[in-house]
Amino acid sequence: MIYVTGDTHGSIDIRKLLENQVTDAMTENDYLIICGDFGLIWNYKREIRKEKKWLDWLNERPWTTLFADGNHECFPRLYGYPEKEWHGGKVHVIRDKVMHLMRGEIFDIEGSSVFVMGGASSHDRGPLKGDTEIVQGKSWWPEEIPSREEMDHGLENLKQHGNQVDYIITHCLPTTCQDIVKRGEFPADAMTEYLEQINSTIKYKHWYSGHYHINIDVVPGISVVFSRIIPIGSTIMGSATMLGVPKFRRGEAVLFHWQNEHKLGTIKEVHPWGPMFKHDQPYYDIIMYDTEQKKPVRVGETDIIEKSLIA
Repeated sequence: MIYVTGDTHGSIDIRKLLENQVTDAMTENDYLIICGDFGLIWNYKREIRKEKKWLDWLNERPWTTLFADGNHECFPRLYGYPEKEWHGGKVHVIRDKVMHLMRGEIFDIEGSSVFVMGGASSHDRGPLKGDTEIVQGKSWWPEEIPSREEMDHGLENLKQHGNQVDYIITHCLPTTCQDIVKRGEFPADAMTEYLEQINSTIKYKHWYSGHYHINIDVVPGISVVFSRIIPIGSTIMGSATMLGVPKFRRGEAVLFHWQNEHKLGTIKEVHPWGPMFKHDQPYYDIIMYDTEQKKPVRVGETDIIEKSLIA
């Protein structure tokens, strides 16, 4: 099976892969795709001890780890790894079971066609922060945005596949979807506009991105993943409940089951690991609407039907 997750940022967010109910069940027949900001090829000089530790750890897992690049990668080092053909596309081989899915390639994995286009603009450093001279070559690289050649290579590969694939893996979103997630905070750029072109011309089943540090289904067929690990083809809301990784956030309005009725309310508190002595799923303290009861009710994630637009 193919699973998808979001940014690992080196050792910072890789701990979501440790001892969780999804990775604990994965086998040598499974693949885990990270949607950019892998971050374990980061030091601008060499592979340091911390990188080696985690790369070796990943290589020892039962599954195969695959990643698109994001904006937080040391591109000169990443592009220096050996290339090879793998499942119909080109990869950089970091370890035997850890590979970088190169830009614009289409892979045949378990009978599904997967188009990958890494890269995105940094919003915490570089040109958008005005500190390019300080960080360039040390913690920011202009290669974070694909070249025209890489973009054209992706379009040509898609054309050869009849402009249709099963899944798309990117780091950032098309411009219109990014605007939904960031509400205009992140400006459009060459990469988001390129992905906008792909979104309007390519047929696909589902698109997954990272970058925005949130788990959300943006529009039908497009999801952003961060802390969740979900089977490819799944949505965020449609994926299984995951202990320690709640689907909903404080302040969100939700529709939920309560005493054999459907109720609306606002989440006041989130308990990712469940309440004391009941660690089976995330729980939420919810203030119900249209009721005299002011005290929150505690609801398990499996009893929440969906987020509500009514607040």
